[in-house]
Amino acid sequence: MPSPNWGGHGQLQLALSFYADSLGRPYMLTATKITKAFSHDVTAVRAVSLTLEPGRITGLVGASGSGKSTLLNMLAGLADVDTGEVRLNGERVPGPSDVLVAGHPQIRLVHQEYQLMPNVTIRENIMYAVRFFERTYREGRVDELLKRCRLIDVQHRLPRQVSGGEKQRTAIARAVADKPAVLLLDEPFSHLDLPNRLLIRDLLFDLIQYDKTACLFVTHDATDALSIADTLGILRDGRLVQLGPPAVVYSQPATVYAARMTGSVNILKAKHLLSLGLPAQQITESYQPDALVCLRPEHIQLDEAGVAGIVKAVFFKGSHSEVEVELSRYVSVRLLTTRHDVKAGQPVGIRVSAESVWPLKA
Repeated sequence: MPSPNWGGHGQLQLALSFYADSLGRPYMLTATKITKAFSHDVTAVRAVSLTLEPGRITGLVGASGSGKSTLLNMLAGLADVDTGEVRLNGERVPGPSDVLVAGHPQIRLVHQEYQLMPNVTIRENIMYAVRFFERTYREGRVDELLKRCRLIDVQHRLPRQVSGGEKQRTAIARAVADKPAVLLLDEPFSHLDLPNRLLIRDLLFDLIQYDKTACLFVTHDATDALSIADTLGILRDGRLVQLGPPAVVYSQPATVYAARMTGSVNILKAKHLLSLGLPAQQITESYQPDALVCLRPEHIQLDEAGVAGIVKAVFFKGSHSEVEVELSRYVSVRLLTTRHDVKAGQPVGIRVSAESVWPLKA
């Protein structure tokens, strides 16, 4: 990649030093016990530690108000860290109180509202990110991104003349145009319909693998995070309550909150496992009666020889149906099936293995 023809002063030395360093080794962003409080009573982020590695995607899932956007701003150098530190390849990422212009030249944050320049075209929005590079490289890089992001047909339109999905792809293309070390995204799928969500998901995966960028995105919906993230975190009230491979976080959630944030789940008291036909001795030896456990719907099988129940409702999902089955006055569970003959009010049998049950903290 040609050296950028940087204009002005500002963060010139910092930008050039990181550019030179990038030629020799990949970037790694680390956050160590970072905390941010807005008042004595409001702490948005609490002692969060994580590492973002080149060519890998980390997804953070949390409800509204869990501190996702504040965490992104601290990682990007757009908000000061109260305690702890953020480092990029060992170098501290300065906050806005330390620099004239907030932000880091090798970290890009794509905001939920896109923040495109409204009065220039899609192509010019992307071109702006590489404005200091040589013309030949600049034109080639923009052409490449327009093709990869499927924006060729709308490249000469203004942002207000394109769809939400096209705006999101433009914002991502602009963010990665100069090949930053780190890409941060705030709710990249939240305003999009299903086809555009799938397109953005695949685009992110391809761009991160191609440029070996370290990527973190935050979302309130785990569906996309589970499908493309190499590492999945659960954020609650500013705390990172669980972090690990998506399959582990999904199948072995640490808390009730983590279980519910990662997909459809049955939360039961251990004593109610008796209604599912699990051996009483095994339950009493493994759990306290009021201990909480979870059971994913896909781990419950329809089996006429199993425990008897009545179908309360059937929710068609396309490739499968989610079926709610009442087992007793106090216990109902949801399961997944590809059968199309199951109807509300119908008696059925279910079967569950003890290995599918996972203990939870409140």
